[in-house]
Formats: sequence, structure tokens, C-alpha cells
Amino acid sequence: MISRDVKCPLARAPTLFDVLAPHFVHDALYNSRQRQNEHAVTCLPQTRTQVLNHIKHWANSTTSTSVFWLYGPAGTGKTTVAHTIAEEYDDGRLAASFFFWRKTEDRDDINKLVPTLAHQIAKRNPSAREQMERILELNDSSQMALTSLLSGSCLEYQLEKLLVRGHVTNLYPPVPNLIVIDGLDECDDQEGICRLIKWMCMNRSPYRFLLTSRPEPGIHRSFTSSRGVGQSNVLCLSLTESKSDIREYFLKELEELWPKHERIRYGAPSAWPSTSDLDKLVEKSEGLFVYAATAVRHIKGKGAPDNRLKDILKLHNGLDDLYIQVIKEAMEWERCGIVLGCLMYLRYPLSINDLSMNLHPGDGRLTIQGAFYALNGCHSILAIPNFDAPIEPHHASLRDFLINPSRSKDLFCAPSLSHGRLMYGCLSAITRAFSDGTHPPVYALVSWHYHACSFLSAAGNDELAGLNDVIRVLFREIDLNWVINWMTEALNLAGVPYLRGELPSKQV
Repeated sequence: MISRDVKCPLARAPTLFDVLAPHFVHDALYNSRQRQNEHAVTCLPQTRTQVLNHIKHWANSTTSTSVFWLYGPAGTGKTTVAHTIAEEYDDGRLAASFFFWRKTEDRDDINKLVPTLAHQIAKRNPSAREQMERILELNDSSQMALTSLLSGSCLEYQLEKLLVRGHVTNLYPPVPNLIVIDGLDECDDQEGICRLIKWMCMNRSPYRFLLTSRPEPGIHRSFTSSRGVGQSNVLCLSLTESKSDIREYFLKELEELWPKHERIRYGAPSAWPSTSDLDKLVEKSEGLFVYAATAVRHIKGKGAPDNRLKDILKLHNGLDDLYIQVIKEAMEWERCGIVLGCLMYLRYPLSINDLSMNLHPGDGRLTIQGAFYALNGCHSILAIPNFDAPIEPHHASLRDFLINPSRSKDLFCAPSLSHGRLMYGCLSAITRAFSDGTHPPVYALVSWHYHACSFLSAAGNDELAGLNDVIRVLFREIDLNWVINWMTEALNLAGVPYLRGELPSKQV
């Protein structure tokens, strides 16, 4: 028998990782599985050598500026350069990385940036971890307050506590000391990004920051204004077009493709593509690596690669005409336009399985097989994993193209139609689940209201009138118990963040 005098052991005090874990975004790391699903790559050998050498010279120096901003237009390969540097320095010199990606759960949330960086630093450097724990004075009573601060808007507090005071005091700069942050323009809080830039430029940090972004006006002003007041803590480099590197990329990818193709057995030239065709292809890229990657994926699709190359060479220069060619060909697959349009307006990316549960094209529920079939021609523009991983564009420029009517013209994905279909699909999924006594899909519970509001704000009178009868039929199945069940399920799944309009965590 256990004596009544035996006392239960005291609960252990929280560790640094306990406090940081709810705010740590593993998918944002340069080598995460999610980024592998997005086909993250490094620069090919002998390409981008000048810019890579420039960055490495800066990163290896102990006396130069602590901030390096690499900027350039969409599609010039900034993320590939950042990934290459992160991988090369992940030999004991990389402290942390964070790759922003818009509308992708926590990867566009600036409040998750510093905790994610600190978590990596603490993992790689035990001395830094101990220093952070001393500074934060972790104990049972402090955990809730610290969690509140880390999840709030105290960006400067996070930076000061974790990335300045939380470094190893007897080493300057600390080892590892390189932090890579890619895609500042992909963050949903651009005011916060400007504050981050200002802090990095105006404060002496023990770490060195490689930052990449498009030269958006606010970001550009933040860097240039910091330099204009006598600060020399930032080095800026424009990533301009590099047709020689793009030529090397085309050569490697297409020369490997041709010997594997059966046409070479029937008298086709052994050397392909011709120098003339290669020159035209490079010229049409206009220095954009996203063009080159999309063109190669398209050429590698179904059919004879030389014929697919000829189709591309008939297009005008630039990415838009290539997107038009790819999407028009993909539209031959049933419901492609519907599914592609809805993908552009999701609240956050979904897997093919989740998409099928939450999308109702209007002529019946979308099946998993139907979704795969609809996107069968989109592999050159979308990463389409199997079942449980989210479907995402290979490059953010695809969404920019499809939601801009002046660029996409008759391929334009109207927000009213897409949000309307998603709203109806979510409501149908919830109604069906409650009728069957099953749990509704998480996305439907926490996003149907978002799509309803977006639809109502974008739809014209004709679209609203056309949906009236459909919605009336659907809402006849909804009663007070339905509403109570929906609110209970949604709040249980998403909690207080749902009330603030935030996205559910990936663990939901």
C-alpha cells in the first residue's frame, strides 16, 4: 500500500523548447519536407557564381556589414540562391533559416519568425540555449507570460531577448552565425517587415542576416532610409537577369531528356536542341528562372519534347504567354478551370484529399480522382503531391497572373465564382457531415464564413441572384442544432485564434 505521506513530484519547470514549440514553424526551414514537396532546389554548378561568391565573401568576413539584402523581380531565382547558401553553410555555420511563403499557414506570419529562428539556434548551440533560458528566467509562473509575448506583436522584444542577449557571451560573432530569411515580400504583415528591417539595420546584432525579397516600395524604402542616415550596416545587391546561367540550365535539363526519348531511334538529330532554338529559348526567358523552370517542366510533359519545344518557341517573350500556353492546354481536362481557380483563392493550401471534401463544382461533389484528373495538365505550374501534402504553385507568379484580368484575360479566375464555389462546398461538407453523424472537415468549419464574406464582397447582382436558389435549398437543411454544432466544432478545433480570424494550426 502506498503511504499517504508520499508527495507527488513537482512538475518540471518549462524548458526553452516548451515555450518556443507552439510558435515554431518547421515547414519554414530551408530543408523541410514541405519545401522539398515544393521542389526547392539549389543553383546548378557553374551558375550564379558571381552572386554566390559575393554573398559568401560577405558571410565569411568578420568585419563587413551584418545585413545583406538580395533583391530582384519575381522569378529571378532569389529563393534558389538563398537555398543554395543555406545548404552550403549548414556545416556548422548556419544558425537558422526561415523561408516565407504567402497564404501558407504560419509561413506568412511575422510573429512566428523570431521564435522559429531562436528554436533552431538553441538546437544547434547548447550554450546559446542556456543563455536564452537564463535571460527568460523560465519557471512555471513565467511560461504563460512568455507565451503571450512570443505570440503577440512584440517583435523588437523578441529580437532583443533571443537574438541579441541570447547569444554566447564569450564568442563574437557566435558560431554558427548566419541566418537566412527568404521572401520578405511574402509575409502578410509588411509593416512588421519594415520594423524588422529597421531593427536589423539600426542595431548591432551578433548574427549576420541574408535577406531576400522583391524590391517592393516599402521594403526598398526601409533599406535605403537606413543607409541614408549614415548607417553602413546593410549591403544591397540586385539579382539581375543572367541569360548565360539560364542557357546552362536549359542545356543540362534538355540534353538529359533527349537521349531518353524514342524519337532519337528514328533518324532524329542526336544533338538537341539546336543552337538556334536554344538561343530563342534563352531570349524568350527574359532572364527569369521561373520561365526556364516552367518551360522545362512543360517540355518534359506528355508527347514529343521537340514538338512541345516548337510550341513554346512560337510564343511571345516572357512568362505570361508561357502560362497561357500551359493553362490553355491543361483546360482540355474536365473541370480544370474550376479547380485551378479555387486553388488560387483558398484560405490556406489544401491537399488533393482535403480539396475534394471542400469543393463543390456545382454539378456534384468533387472526388479525389476527379481532382487529380482536373489537374492532370498542370504539373508544369503546380506541385501536386499524393493525397496528404498541399497542392501549391511552383512559383507565386502563377497566382499573380491568374487573378489579374489584364494579364490572364479569358483565363482570369474571378474571385466571386471561386469563393462562391468554395463557400458552397464548405457548407455542403458541413451539412453532409452533421447529417451522417460524422466530423466535418476542419477547413470547412473554419473557412466557410471567410469564403462567404469574400463572395459577397466580390459578387455582382447577377451572381448573387443566380446563387439564391442554390443557397436556399442548402440552408433548408440547417437548423439551430446545426449552428450550435458548427460553432462548437469550430471553436474546439481552432479555439480563440478563430475568433481573431487566424488560421488553424497545422496540428489541428
